[in-house]
Amino acid sequence: MVIRQGAVVLAYNIQREDILPSEKAWAYRMKMEALSHQGVKGEDYTADLVGETAGDCARTVQRYIRLTYLKTELLDYADQGRIILAVAEKLSFLNEEEQGWVLQVISQNITAPSKSQAEELKEESRKGDLTEKRVADILNREVKKVSITISSKKIKDYFPQDYTKKQIEAVIFELLDSWKEKMNQAG
Repeated sequence: MVIRQGAVVLAYNIQREDILPSEKAWAYRMKMEALSHQGVKGEDYTADLVGETAGDCARTVQRYIRLTYLKTELLDYADQGRIILAVAEKLSFLNEEEQGWVLQVISQNITAPSKSQAEELKEESRKGDLTEKRVADILNREVKKVSITISSKKIKDYFPQDYTKKQIEAVIFELLDSWKEKMNQAG
């Protein structure tokens, strides 16, 4: 009875409109772990089952679950919108010490890493080449910023009327990530 009640609360929490990224991440992770213990096979299949409840695809579920591997402070930044979720996901692949170095530079600069910087940090970490100095070099490098403004009039027809700004941004970034992956695979 308690497990079933917990599953209902978990399903409700995932569907809440005002859910923080950290809450969604931990809810998805708990649900994935519960399904894994029940003998559901295959991470992609399990992620699809988890995502069905909230209307997310398996890849989105997996991205949220990655956030649970962030240091608490970085996850807080993601909740506050100081770090975009795509960046937070990339940073989640860094080990705890490397994430600490990132936090130190972020707190000194009061600026968040860009997606390209996060990708570079992830790659350097994967190769075993990431050092505290390298983190500082990457994050202190001037990033060429591109500023694009799209009027709400131009995009309002693409989204349900009850979508919040945050939901619209999440959809746009997810679509852009998908498009980028396709471009990378093609090129």
